[in-house]
Amino acid sequence: MDSVSLGTRFGVNNVIIPNGGPATIPAKLDFRATAAIEIDGELVVSQGKIEYLQGVFIDNSDNANPIKFTMGITGQRIVCPPQSQGYFAIMAPNPPRITAETPQAGSLIVPIFFYNVPIQSAVWSAV
Repeated sequence: MDSVSLGTRFGVNNVIIPNGGPATIPAKLDFRATAAIEIDGELVVSQGKIEYLQGVFIDNSDNANPIKFTMGITGQRIVCPPQSQGYFAIMAPNPPRITAETPQAGSLIVPIFFYNVPIQSAVWSAV
């Protein structure tokens, strides 16, 4: 039998109602000239615009390819299917650093919304 050792402990912010109340931070990921985008949430957290990130809504409805988000520190990967939308819980300690990847496309802009409250994960086809 194989075994695996558990790694280092780190804090995440899930299933918490923030002191500052519910908030969202929108972004438009522009994949017209690149296939990977680094998202650095340090500034919005340090300025108090949002206390932490618990999830992300991804509108991948105009993309014929899946889009993948990889959380810094935790390595959690989220894959939103092509032509789909969804709410996804994320495990990202502060400051949040996330990489988004999908094949470059001439007119592709993917809207996303990070939020700081618990929302049930769900994915659906947008076609």
